[in-house]
Amino acid sequence: MIIFDKNQWQLSGDLTIEKIPAIIDLINKQKLDKKTTIAFSKVTSVDTSILSLIFELQRQAKKTKSHFVFKNLPKNLNSLAKLYGVEDLVSSLH
Repeated sequence: MIIFDKNQWQLSGDLTIEKIPAIIDLINKQKLDKKTTIAFSKVTSVDTSILSLIFELQRQAKKTKSHFVFKNLPKNLNSLAKLYGVEDLVSSLH
């Protein structure tokens, strides 16, 4: 699911519509550093709900004047973003 280690977060497993709301709830309870790295290297599969997770993180960063760095984003993220017409927003994350 998600492991928080100060300003280094590690997501793992399936990031699907069933799990994203719980992950967002956990993230909402965290105190954000000015810069936090979120690693996706242990994520096994995603669906389009990963876009809602990323956009929620971006909203939080803007609200708290912090910054997220995304590492090892899933390979199919760009095709999912293209499906919804938000590829420009996602391509800026790489």
